[in-house]
Amino acid sequence: MKQKIKTILLIFTMALVVTSCSDSEDSNPPKAGFTLSSTDLIRWDSATISNSSFSSIETESLTYTVTGGAYEMENNSIQFLDSGSYTITQTIKNADGSDSTKITVDVAAPKNAYTLDDEELAIGTTDQPNVYWYDGTSQGGTLYLRMLGNVSGQDNPNLIKLLPVAGPNPIQANYTWSDSGDIGTYDVGMTANYAGFSYDWTTDGDKGENLSIKLIYKASSSANNIYEITLPSYTLNYGNYNWGAGTFDIDGTKELSIFYRGKIDPSN
Repeated sequence: MKQKIKTILLIFTMALVVTSCSDSEDSNPPKAGFTLSSTDLIRWDSATISNSSFSSIETESLTYTVTGGAYEMENNSIQFLDSGSYTITQTIKNADGSDSTKITVDVAAPKNAYTLDDEELAIGTTDQPNVYWYDGTSQGGTLYLRMLGNVSGQDNPNLIKLLPVAGPNPIQANYTWSDSGDIGTYDVGMTANYAGFSYDWTTDGDKGENLSIKLIYKASSSANNIYEITLPSYTLNYGNYNWGAGTFDIDGTKELSIFYRGKIDPSN
């Protein structure tokens, strides 16, 4: 009798082991996985999400959640509207379970600056942090973009004037340098320690590489659209106007480059 009981227990134990192994072999939980096209990001950059998750049986759901600042996500692209730290979590589920994985990225604030003869200077002042339109038509001039920059130890900011000549399309375009005023061209002027008719030096007769103005975020209000302005290199002839002689006296040249990402304010 004892032997029969031992035999029954052995068979029952083996059945449990076989059932356990069978359940393990038949289970097919998914495996989460994804990558971002870039993790070197600044505010308003976009990144593409590439899904590398796996499930050997039908996927019930594949979702992404994002924590951090403001963002917009469409299809497999995410645009980061704030600087700071973001965590993107992917969760995949099927009938046999679920799995999650995450990627954390740091989104930097744009470094809005211009470089003048290898000295990097910030764009913007406390009163005027953004590039803005300036209407000079009342003084016989034109509508152009202004950017200001404070300089340490200098009483007044430097002034840079960008004059892109847009066609019927919006301002975003690539512009070639020319002082002809033709559509698709641009010109640049700069005045140091600018205080109206008082200044240290100004510019005349200059030229540069292509100017790029891109619309990188279209907001619900056009006043909040975000643009990127890039000018890789520009040669400035600087000096002063000789008002008595009606000539411009050139003292030398300076090299200018610009990077700006932000709003373009209406004229004020």
